[in-house]
Amino acid sequence: MGSIVGAFGTAHLVMKRGTAGEAGERVFDGMKEIGRRVRALSPDRLVIISSDHFYNYRIGTPIAYGVAAADSHRPFGDMHLPTDPFAGDALFARGLAAHSGAASFDLAVLEDYRPDHGVVIPMLMVGRAAGVPVIPVITNTANEPAPSLADGWRLGGLIREYVEQRRRAEERVVVIGTGGLSHWLAVPEMGRVNSEFDLAVIDALTQGRGESLLGWTGEQILAEGGNGGLEIVNWLMMAGTMPGATGERVYYEPIPEWVTGMGGIELFANTGNTK
Repeated sequence: MGSIVGAFGTAHLVMKRGTAGEAGERVFDGMKEIGRRVRALSPDRLVIISSDHFYNYRIGTPIAYGVAAADSHRPFGDMHLPTDPFAGDALFARGLAAHSGAASFDLAVLEDYRPDHGVVIPMLMVGRAAGVPVIPVITNTANEPAPSLADGWRLGGLIREYVEQRRRAEERVVVIGTGGLSHWLAVPEMGRVNSEFDLAVIDALTQGRGESLLGWTGEQILAEGGNGGLEIVNWLMMAGTMPGATGERVYYEPIPEWVTGMGGIELFANTGNTK
């Protein structure tokens, strides 16, 4: 059987260097450190959990969760990011969708998905040269209601089950949940950052208390973390792959210049209850 050997959460937005002073440099350093730690785990597969930013889903698209089934992913190139294709694993993706369906969880297979910055920036953090196939799992946080934290947590558990029960022996999988933290986009509050919200998420996850967040409603997240804060569902899904695991904060900076609370964490394998 395979195993989840590492789980990380990180913001997936970066702006031009020099636009946020020393805080911005600390974010760049923190993202590099997460990439270094992922590479040190020598993963065979990398599951990147992100939201779509209206490049694949549209408002009203009847999909809450999807997995990209392709052996090669060609990015959109938003935010001036490279469009060179990178490796995927269609068999892994289809197997995960089938395993989830057998558990009565609707995980759509995305046939023509093209990654945007939410997947590409974390992939570049790890390093394209690593050559590890990437399986994007994509949430539709533009939906109303948005995907619930409880459903994200459950899907994280199904990812863990699939890796442990269906993948080849000794396969090493790292999961990265991306997005958030607090930010308000295209609304009057744009530019606001709520550090109290951000640190509550970071502290709960790194202390192994991810389940304590599952009662948060979409309305509460919108009020305290903004419409971009709904992306914490991706972090909860990541934590759901290693329930009870503790970890540490790798970086956190509230950066109004980037309209986002920028944070990153690592959860450590083999801690807590992973039954």
